[in-house]
Amino acid sequence: MQSPLKRGLAIAAGLTLAFGLAACSADSADSTTGSDGAGEGAFASGNADTLVFAVLPDHEGADQDAQPIADWIAEITGKNVEMFQATDYTAVVQGLAADQIDIAQISAFTYYQSQNAGADIEPIGAQITQEGAEPGYFSVAVKNPASDVETLADFADQAVCFVNPTSTSGFAVPMGGLLEVGVTVPEGDRVFGEEHDLNAKKVAEGVDCQVGFVQDIDADPFIESGELVEVQRVQVPAAPIVLQAALPQEVKDQLFEALADSTQSDLTDAGIELNEFLTDGWFGYGAVDDAYYDLIRTLCDEIADEVEACRA
Repeated sequence: MQSPLKRGLAIAAGLTLAFGLAACSADSADSTTGSDGAGEGAFASGNADTLVFAVLPDHEGADQDAQPIADWIAEITGKNVEMFQATDYTAVVQGLAADQIDIAQISAFTYYQSQNAGADIEPIGAQITQEGAEPGYFSVAVKNPASDVETLADFADQAVCFVNPTSTSGFAVPMGGLLEVGVTVPEGDRVFGEEHDLNAKKVAEGVDCQVGFVQDIDADPFIESGELVEVQRVQVPAAPIVLQAALPQEVKDQLFEALADSTQSDLTDAGIELNEFLTDGWFGYGAVDDAYYDLIRTLCDEIADEVEACRA
C-alpha cells in the first residue's frame, strides 16, 4: 500500500523578512483605507496608496528577480508597491501573521507555516514554470560526481545538504522521501545552504556534504554541466502568490482577476519587461485554492517528529 506521502506526490504529479519591515510596520489596527474608493479593508503600510510585497530569499537576487511582478501588481492596482527581500523565510511567516505584508510570493511549506502562525491569507495562483504545464516544480536529490550514492537509501549515515528548515523542495519534501526509505538524518548531519543555488554549489564542492536537495531550476544547470549528478526528482505543489484576506475587496478582485490563470504575455501586454529569471523559469500562475496545499498538511503530519517547522 502506498504511504500518504507517495499518494500525495502522485496527486501532485497530476497537478502540479529580518526584512525591512520597519518602514511599513504600522500595526494592522492602525491601517487605513484612505479615501480612494478602495472600500473597507486594511493595508499593511497603513496607507491605502501602498501595498507591501514580500518574496522568499530562496536564491541570490530573489528580490531583483521578482521586481517585474511587483511592477505588474502596481500596474494592476494603481498603487505603489514596496518590495523587500527577506533575510530568512521565518521573517515572511511572521510578517504575514502580523499583517505586515499585503502580498507575498512564497513556498507551499511557507504557506502552511504562515496559516499555522495565524495568517489569514488566500492563494491567488500557483507558479507554472513552462507553457502547457500544470502548477508545480521538482525537488531534486543530487550528489557530487565523486560520490558512489545511487539511491535515496544511500543517503544514510552521510551529511546531507538541505536548503532551509522551512523550504518545501529543499527540506520538507526531501525529509519525507528519506523517511520513506528508512533514512533518518540526525541534526548534526543536516547542513543548510540557505539558498537553492548556494546549496547546489555546496554539494558540487563536496566539502560539507556530497549529497543534498535543490529545486529543479537551480539543480538543472549543475546537472547539465556535470558538476552534479541527479539521484531522484519528485514533483511538489507549486509556490503560491498570496494576499491578505483583510485587504479591501476591490483590491483583491483586481489581483485575482489579473493574476490567476495568467501568463508571461499578460505581463508583457501590461508593458512590463520580463527579466531572464522569469523568462527561463516562470510562465505564469495557475489558479488554485486552499485545498491544493492539503498535500503539505499530510506530509507534515508524517514528518513532524523530524521537522520542527511542522509542529504547530
